[in-house]
Amino acid sequence: MLLKSRVIRSVLSGQRLCVRDVFYGSSQARYFSSSDGDKSESNTDDIKPFDNKLLRELCAKIRFSGPITIAEYMREVLTNPIQGVYMGDTALGAEGHFVTSPEISQMFGECIGVWLLHEWMKMGSPSPLQIVELGPGKGTLMNDVLRTISQLKPKELEKMSLHLVEVSSTMKNCQKNLLCGPSSEDKDTQKIRTKYGPEVTWHESLRTVPKAFSIYIAHEFLDALPIHKFLKKKEGGWREVLIDVDNESQEPKLRYIISRNETPSCVLIEKTNAIGPELEMCPQAGLVCKQISERIVEYGGIGLLADYGANRQIDSFRAYRHHKQVNPLDFPGDSDLTADVDFRYLQTQISDHCAWFGPVTQAQFLHSAGIGARCEQLLKNGEKEKTIVEAYNALTSPNKMGRRFKFVSLFPRTMEAIHKVDPPVGFDNIYQERKERK
Repeated sequence: MLLKSRVIRSVLSGQRLCVRDVFYGSSQARYFSSSDGDKSESNTDDIKPFDNKLLRELCAKIRFSGPITIAEYMREVLTNPIQGVYMGDTALGAEGHFVTSPEISQMFGECIGVWLLHEWMKMGSPSPLQIVELGPGKGTLMNDVLRTISQLKPKELEKMSLHLVEVSSTMKNCQKNLLCGPSSEDKDTQKIRTKYGPEVTWHESLRTVPKAFSIYIAHEFLDALPIHKFLKKKEGGWREVLIDVDNESQEPKLRYIISRNETPSCVLIEKTNAIGPELEMCPQAGLVCKQISERIVEYGGIGLLADYGANRQIDSFRAYRHHKQVNPLDFPGDSDLTADVDFRYLQTQISDHCAWFGPVTQAQFLHSAGIGARCEQLLKNGEKEKTIVEAYNALTSPNKMGRRFKFVSLFPRTMEAIHKVDPPVGFDNIYQERKERK
């Protein structure tokens, strides 16, 4: 990518971001799938059964120790060291189970890069700067972000370091190969210098990431964290949805059951304003957001969360296998499990001294960050029109990813005076006060 624009000047110098100045130049577009890009329902008639070892192991475990929670099931299916969906490199992409926004087009990552650079400069460009990504996938988003920064503010890369939170050794190698080049294959995966300059370090969890001024990115990370599902009894009280063996089936098969009594997880509901007869909750997502907010408050930084969801999580637990929606219990180890993110719940978990903006739709965020201007420029520079337009529509159309995917940003509440006048790009111009916990 060759960006011939003026570099973004800090807000402190009196200039705002001009996306038409930023997005000028040529770059080969990237579009991996001709599908909508969104995870929509589909029939499964053409999906053939397969020999599922993990299913048999889960059935044996349940027969021995009893029904398990949906959270236990998700952890085992997604992160089992040998058969977990995310432990290999086949889950993501056109040949896998789902496609994410960064894989659809470079325009997505470029917009993220411009947004991060602009908001960081608004804070006075504090350094050194850590860029932390949770669940980096194949490294595509981070690669696009770094490439964008290298064209806009190359000298700033000297102040930066990368920290990737990843549990899969296979995915770590994919990220290393993309960010550091093929020559890095034989080098230590824990810490290595990227082809853009900054060093990258891998972590098993956020806890081991150094505490310093950081930009935290979590794109389609929270939706894969384990959830608990609850149903309210007519006579009052809550029961948890569990997973058991279907003894009526001659083949290994799982089924849902309702717990006879309250489970230990039911105590989580007491801390929420649960409305309605059912509820899904992801305490691990709440913990992650709490940790990020506390780090931002104490050490400074920015958080950017992007996922699909709404302000309430009800009945969204589902699975996708080769881009088709399937029963979550049918193909453990060979289908992606996910649930909508409950942004309202997450907002209640962050520090009182951290400001929460959003959620706003992906379309609003990307348009504010300049995807329209970037799309026009790619077309002017001779890129394939159909490819660019399809990618643009997949990312921004309300019938595809534009409305369903949401963005949230986090900042220290000490930025309130600035944000009341100059809010984060793409977010409401009203400084949102977090509701008191009940």
